[in-house]
Amino acid sequence: MSCNGCRVLRRGCNDQCILRPCLEWIRNPEAQGNAILFVSKFFGRSDLLSSISNVPQNKRPALFKSLLFEACGRTVNPVNGAVGLLSAGDWNICQEAVETVLSGGVPRPVSVGASKYNPVMHGSKSNGRESYGLMGKTISFGSGLISPEFGIKETKLLNLFA
Repeated sequence: MSCNGCRVLRRGCNDQCILRPCLEWIRNPEAQGNAILFVSKFFGRSDLLSSISNVPQNKRPALFKSLLFEACGRTVNPVNGAVGLLSAGDWNICQEAVETVLSGGVPRPVSVGASKYNPVMHGSKSNGRESYGLMGKTISFGSGLISPEFGIKETKLLNLFA
């Protein structure tokens, strides 16, 4: 008998199935299918299967649960994900998104309470001009480049293969 994860992903299932133990904490078979479908669409089927197969068997259910929460967290809060929701005290939003996925719905991005959560700014205003880029020159890599003509920070890619 094929497990719900293999059935949804249309793959062969056997006694050594890597997905079956990952879904045991979800009681409803339909919810199991919804969860595996959502996580496999978010991370990619092959990446999901290789990630699960690369951890010890006793840790696979926790990994899948973590991936489900991170996928839901990134869906509702694309910038900071589940960790951002947790640190902002809005973990209930992530839990509601997981419940939405398990019931067959699609979570939508939400606005997190602005009073208690300050997002990371990737641009700054100086002298009336907006300057976009990463924090200028870093101590260890020197990855930022400041254009002397305009005072605008430009990012410079590191050549790690030279």
